[in-house]
Amino acid sequence: MTLLSSRSSNSESQNADHLARIAIVGRGFTGIMTAIALFKRVDRPFHLVMFDPRAKIDIGEGISQPASTVLTSRVRDLSVDPGLPGDFRRWLETDDTWRDRLISDPAGLEHAFVPGEIFSTYVYKRFAEALSDRPDVIVQFGSDTVTAIDRHLDGGYSVFLGAEQRTRFDAVFLATGYGMRENSDAAPAGETQSAVVIGGGIHAVDRALGLLADSKISHVTLISESGFLPQSHTPAAVGAIVTDQPMPGTLRGAFRFLREAANRADLEGSGWQGIMNGFRSRARDLWAGLTPEERARFKRHVKAIYDSHRNRLPPEHYQRLHHAIASGAITVRKGKVNCIATNGVLFSAPTGLEVLPAELTIDCRFRPSGTDSPLVRSIIIAGLATRDELEIGIVVDECGRTKASALHGLFAMGPLGLGSLPDIDLVPQIVQQSHAAASLLNSWIGEVAKSARRRQSL
Repeated sequence: MTLLSSRSSNSESQNADHLARIAIVGRGFTGIMTAIALFKRVDRPFHLVMFDPRAKIDIGEGISQPASTVLTSRVRDLSVDPGLPGDFRRWLETDDTWRDRLISDPAGLEHAFVPGEIFSTYVYKRFAEALSDRPDVIVQFGSDTVTAIDRHLDGGYSVFLGAEQRTRFDAVFLATGYGMRENSDAAPAGETQSAVVIGGGIHAVDRALGLLADSKISHVTLISESGFLPQSHTPAAVGAIVTDQPMPGTLRGAFRFLREAANRADLEGSGWQGIMNGFRSRARDLWAGLTPEERARFKRHVKAIYDSHRNRLPPEHYQRLHHAIASGAITVRKGKVNCIATNGVLFSAPTGLEVLPAELTIDCRFRPSGTDSPLVRSIIIAGLATRDELEIGIVVDECGRTKASALHGLFAMGPLGLGSLPDIDLVPQIVQQSHAAASLLNSWIGEVAKSARRRQSL
C-alpha cells in the first residue's frame, strides 16, 4: 500500500489511530474528485485510503468516457471547485500550446471542448495541490480488491479485502462509476476491413470515429439498441431557458411540455438546446414526483431519446459522424446484441436475428453502474442500500448518501446514483455532489474522531 503524506513516521504512529478513517473505493474521476472535495471541505485531520486493484487510473472511468475522448462539457463548465467556476479555463490559459490552439475557436476558449487527457492532467494537478495543502491528512493508495462492506460492531463499516482480511472505516465512498468491462477492444495490428461498435452513446460514437481516423478500419457498423444517436451542442454555449409556466407533474405531460417548448424555440431560431438545459435543471424535482409506474415507463420508452439530447456531441464530432454516415463509412443498425463472438455478433434486428461478421468488435454499451457486482450486492444484503426502481443504480440523496442506511457515512457517488439523480454522470454534477458530500461529512466527523479516541482508551 502506497503512503502519500507529509507527516513524519513518528507522527503517523502516534496520531493515525485517533483520526477518523475514510475509504474511497475507486480511483477514476469520481474517486479522485471525492478526495479533492474531502481535502477542501473537511477541516479536521483524517486518514484516507483509496482502493483500486488497477495500477492505471483513467479519469474517464467515472464518467463513461475514456481519457482519450473529447469531453462533452465545455471548458467554461469544468472545474474541481464549484466556488471557482473558471478554474479550468484559467489553468488552460497558462499552457501556451492549448491556449494558442483553442483560442482560435471563434466562440472563445470558454466555449471549447477539450480531450479528456487534458482535463485529467488538470484534475491530477489539483489533487496534488489539495493534498500538499493538508499536511494533517494521511492518504494511502491500496491495490486490494474490496469485495464486501458491512456494519462494524464498534460503529462505522467493515470493508472486506478478499475472503479474510477486513478493516474498519468511519465513512465509505463508493466511486466505482460504471464498473469495468472485461472484453478486449484493442485494434488489430494490420489493416482491417470491418469493425462493429456496440452502443449508441457518446463513447460508442467516439470509438467509431477513432477507428476510421486511424485508417486501419474502412467501415464501422454502429449498433444502437434504440436507434438514437447523440445530438449536437450549439457552436457557442447557451444557458438554461426556463419558462414561467409550471412544469406538469406527470411524465406524459412533462415531455409534451418539453416538445412544445423546443418546437417554439426552433421556430424563433434560438434552438432546442437551451430548452433542454432548462428542463434538466428541473428534472430532479419532476423525477421525485413520478410514480414507480411512470419511472418504469420512462426507462422503456423515453430514456434513450432523453439521453441522446442531454449528453450531446461537440459540433465538430457531430458533423464528422454524419459525414461518415452519409459517405457509407459508418452504417447505423438498430438492434439488440445477443452474443459477441471472435468473428462477429449475433443480434436481434427489427426484421429478426442476424449474424454480423466483423474482424473487430468493441462493446461500448452502458453498464448499470455495477449493481450486480459482489460489492454492491453485499451492501444491499446488509441493508445498507437499496437498488432504485429502474435497477440502474443505488437509491441516494443529493449528496450521494445511501437512503437505506441509518448510519451517516455510506455514499454512492456519481453514476451509481443515476436512478435517483438525473445527470449525475456528468462532470459538473459529480463535482457539485462531491463537495456537498464532503461538507455533510465535515458536519459530524468531529464526533467520529471523539468516538475513535474513546475506543482507543478502552
